[in-house]
Amino acid sequence: MKKITLLLLLPFFLTGCASIVGSEEETLTLQSSPTNAFFIISDRSGAIVTTGMTPQSVTLKKSDGSYFGKREYTLTLKQEGYYSLIVPLESRLSHWYTLGNIIFLGVPGWLIVDPFFGGMYTFSTDTINAVMRPCPPGPFNYMCT
Repeated sequence: MKKITLLLLLPFFLTGCASIVGSEEETLTLQSSPTNAFFIISDRSGAIVTTGMTPQSVTLKKSDGSYFGKREYTLTLKQEGYYSLIVPLESRLSHWYTLGNIIFLGVPGWLIVDPFFGGMYTFSTDTINAVMRPCPPGPFNYMCT
């Protein structure tokens, strides 16, 4: 009987809560004032991940598949007559990773499963509301794009 119970509970001990509840990707909604701003999302190496016009939703991977391989992104917004805006897309540890693994005594989840999967990370917000500053009129607007 003990062996059957152990076999039934074994999957809970070999998985991570963040991997069960979370996902490898997360969708962010990008909005700007003014609307129809051109955006570029690049990763930490500077490679362009996606581009588009606001408002738009984008789906981004949270992990690169390596051990504790959190992906980091930067959002750049451009609109003629406005200063360009650069916004780091901040992420944090998921509550399922930090607290959910305690419930199931999921040390393998903390140290093995979740660090590879990406479900342990979540973006700090699911909506970016960027307000762009207008360029001044006259000879000093050479810094605007």
